[in-house]
Amino acid sequence: MSGLPPIASVVPHSGRMLLLDEVVAFDGSRVVCRVRLRPGSTFMEAGRVRAIVALEYMAQAVAAFAGLRARAAGEAVRVGFLLGTRELRLEVEGFQAGDELVVEATHVWGDEELGSFDCAVRQAERQVASATLNVYQGRTEGLPE
Repeated sequence: MSGLPPIASVVPHSGRMLLLDEVVAFDGSRVVCRVRLRPGSTFMEAGRVRAIVALEYMAQAVAAFAGLRARAAGEAVRVGFLLGTRELRLEVEGFQAGDELVVEATHVWGDEELGSFDCAVRQAERQVASATLNVYQGRTEGLPE
């Protein structure tokens, strides 16, 4: 057992929009997550998920990173926003039911609100997608619910 919390406790997504299955590693500057694609996976059409969905896998890995840091500081998990991406590379057309993907996000720079992450998606040790993601996670105190 890794001692890492369930993914649902560190990512503010729920239900079918929580795309990742688990956090497998976290060292304070990098998080590694895993997703296993099943026939009923979100965005699965005719047994395939388009490769562009890898961008959301990477964004959710960044969310897991932020959630793990918040949890370590005794703070609540907060919603974040993907501001943009640079250098998005998709090396495949898509993924199939049965595929297992490893999603990694490495913190490059930033603070508690604004940051940048180098991300990659691997399938069987082959990198199939990569990007640099810029994210924002602002304070929510005082905002209407």
